[in-house]
Amino acid sequence: MPTATRTFRVFVSSTFEDLKAERDALQREVFPKLRQLCEENGAGFQAIDLRWGVRDEVALGPEFMPSSAS
Repeated sequence: MPTATRTFRVFVSSTFEDLKAERDALQREVFPKLRQLCEENGAGFQAIDLRWGVRDEVALGPEFMPSSAS
């Protein structure tokens, strides 16, 4: 039976034009260090930035609700 792995998710939220330099710095400098720290301690790391779009497996998951839900 597989053991559950703790995953830390960081969601970056702002308009797509705001904080571009800050988002780029997070991606380039901070997220790799956080990913390594998590891996060294048996955890996962996932950065979520809506500039990248929504991956299919996320959109198909039970937590995703389309904006046109009725």
